[in-house]
Amino acid sequence: MSDEETFEQTDAGASQTELVESQRLKNGSLVMVKGFPCKVTDVSTAKPGKHGSAKVILKGKDILTDKTYDCTFHSGDMVPAPIVKRDEFTLLNIDDMNLELLDNNGEVKSDVNLPEAEHLKDVATKIKTIFDEGKKECLVTVLSTLGKQCVVDAREGQDV
Repeated sequence: MSDEETFEQTDAGASQTELVESQRLKNGSLVMVKGFPCKVTDVSTAKPGKHGSAKVILKGKDILTDKTYDCTFHSGDMVPAPIVKRDEFTLLNIDDMNLELLDNNGEVKSDVNLPEAEHLKDVATKIKTIFDEGKKECLVTVLSTLGKQCVVDAREGQDV
């Protein structure tokens, strides 16, 4: 039996967020509100009172579902913010609701669906229109955060 130890590498999921100071949040900042990745839409601060430190009061809109949430943090608290990645892909095909996308490295990605959420209906329509016309390539923007992906935008690219 050898004296060498072997360790299994696992992912605790903590790398999907980073900590930010609550009093540095402003409109447009990203923050986790009640467990949802949100973009801050309104920030105000309450002065310190008899119950302790100043408070940061904010409203945020979920970047995946468009729902609005509010919450309060103590000024100086370190709060989680989602790590968000935006990637643009070229649309190759639409198979029912599934999109077949091509990234910059020539890799095919087929695990993204056409957006179904009410606030993204116009994006889905735009994707179908550009694809069906077939005159220009369709460039699709995919937002990735917390293990979820969502198509958030589409635009015309170069002529086909």
